[in-house]
Amino acid sequence: MHQGLARVFASLGRDAFWRSLVDTLRLLVPLDNALVALMRPGRVPHLLADFEFRGGPDEREDLADYCAGRYLLDPFYLAACNGIADGLHSLESVAPDQFQQSEYYLSYFRSVVGGGELQFICNLDDAVLGLSLGREQVFAADEFGRLLCVRDWVLAAMRRHVQLMPPEAPVNEAMASDLATILGRFDARLTEREMETARLILQGFSSKAIAQRLGISPETVKVHRRNLYNKLNVSGHAELFALLLHPH
Repeated sequence: MHQGLARVFASLGRDAFWRSLVDTLRLLVPLDNALVALMRPGRVPHLLADFEFRGGPDEREDLADYCAGRYLLDPFYLAACNGIADGLHSLESVAPDQFQQSEYYLSYFRSVVGGGELQFICNLDDAVLGLSLGREQVFAADEFGRLLCVRDWVLAAMRRHVQLMPPEAPVNEAMASDLATILGRFDARLTEREMETARLILQGFSSKAIAQRLGISPETVKVHRRNLYNKLNVSGHAELFALLLHPH
């Protein structure tokens, strides 16, 4: 562990930093993958580093899918855009109540990230820096505790590394689309409430949670759900998700 720390400190401001940091964290808890991203509201996430430890096929195609629009359903991206404190956060602390029943989780997240994810979150001047740690099994309480013990120096190192890195050439970051814009491409005449309901369904909120967020009854949510499915000519959540991925 001390040798790992030495490598982390020696690599501050260098390309090897993220690998050194992740390898040191792997001495504390087993990981299947790790991803570093800069997240800004209204912008496609800027991926700085990604690591895959399962020895499976290259995950870059999955990351391309992520940047192509699936990030819009990522609980951590949404939390970063809505304001999240510096610290170590679990997926459970930021995800909607039925996230694990969502089509995004079942058809994408579970295979790419795994069943468990933790993120070290660091707020910068104009962005949120996230170090995602993923694996198939959910992290146990004692594992979360081990990472919590190193949280302060990990966040300090992440922040210092970004300060020391030579400025990159300006990144032509694509403006993020949003679910309302994508769904609005269909000549379905969705009402604002139906659009909001569709967005929350896709993110993994239950009818009860949607009702609480919108200040309406669960029965009214079911009406909105039925109407938007009819207007978009889909039979349910899975087809709605497929429509989001292939809007043309």
